[in-house]
Amino acid sequence: MQEIQNYNDCPHLFSRGGYDLLEKKILDEKMKKRQHEAMMTENTPHLEDPLSPIERHVKWKLTHTKRYEQMTSQAAQKICDKIVSLFYI
Repeated sequence: MQEIQNYNDCPHLFSRGGYDLLEKKILDEKMKKRQHEAMMTENTPHLEDPLSPIERHVKWKLTHTKRYEQMTSQAAQKICDKIVSLFYI
């Protein structure tokens, strides 16, 4: 098994919950941010409106990023650069 892991160019960093738990955490943070903004302003947005789903490339990028925005490997950095060039320009 360790021999197979040695060939992995882009290791991910997330717990046993996988993408489901990551998505739940992100949605919870979005909801808290929305509630905080509603409390700070007089215009309250519709808190009942559903949150937009988390895009797949955002989840991939988060799972391959260490603390302080450092990628897990050079290969992951190259892929991330391609993602950024496709989606953010």
